[in-house]
Order: sequence, then C-alpha cells, then structure tokens
Amino acid sequence: MTHHIPSQIFFCDPGLGDRQSLELDAFEQSFLCVARHFFETHDAPDSQCWMQAFLVAETRFPPPFGATIAHAISLAVSALAARPGTFAYYETGHVLADHAITREEQYLINVLRHLRTGERAKVHATAMLLCCGADTRAFLAAMERLCIIIGDVSELRFQ
Repeated sequence: MTHHIPSQIFFCDPGLGDRQSLELDAFEQSFLCVARHFFETHDAPDSQCWMQAFLVAETRFPPPFGATIAHAISLAVSALAARPGTFAYYETGHVLADHAITREEQYLINVLRHLRTGERAKVHATAMLLCCGADTRAFLAAMERLCIIIGDVSELRFQ
C-alpha cells in the first residue's frame, strides 16, 4: 500500500468492484485511465505520473483535445484532494486495474455520467458521497468544465 504523507488523501487499496458490470463507455474508460495517473501523482509527487497522464490522453482522446481533456481531469482530481478522508484507487500498473474499480472510482464515474446525462439531483448526491460531505463546488465546477469540453454540457451550472 502506498500512502500520501502527511495528508493521506489518496492511497491504493484494491477494491472489489467489477468494471464490466458498470458498462463504461469509451470516454469513461479513458477518463478513468487518465484520472488514475493523476491519483498516482498526488500519492507520489516525485513519480511525475502527470506526464504519463497527458501522454495517455493524447492517444485516447481525439486530436487536438487530449491535453485539454487531461488538464480538465487534473483540475477535478486536484479538487478531490481537498476532501477529507482517503480515496481508494487502482494504480495504473496494478494487475487488476483493467478489470476492477474501487467504490470511490465508481462514485467519480457516476458523477461524470450524471453530468453528461443532465441528472442534476444525482450529480449532487453522488458528489456528496465522493467528497465525504465536504464542499463539492470546486470539484463539480471542474467536472462540468470537462463535460463542456467534450460537448456533453452546454452551460455552466456549477460555477
């Protein structure tokens, strides 16, 4: 297990969730992959995994949007870093990373899904779970901007 010291915001803890049961679309799969690199960056800043996140985004998202999308994901992950408690995730190199998902990662994907489908009440409820009851505004604003970039949201509601 890896722990971010002193805040212990992120750590790698293999969860029990099955990614296939969530039926992630191609964007959600790519989003999760890039986000995991940013989680690792927060967990181990010296690893500079953020560079790999940008490289992965450039290959997974259509040009010229890869770096822009990666930056938007990094802002959402940074906003999550302000939440209390820990955030369980699979490191990108973990043997189960392609098949499993943690509860926190599921909440993150669900916030993305609900934003993309316009289910505002579900966005708020899931964000509250993900942020452990803490202020969700910065996180939701970052996620909404990501959805604007990809064309799934047309106006800002979480400013």
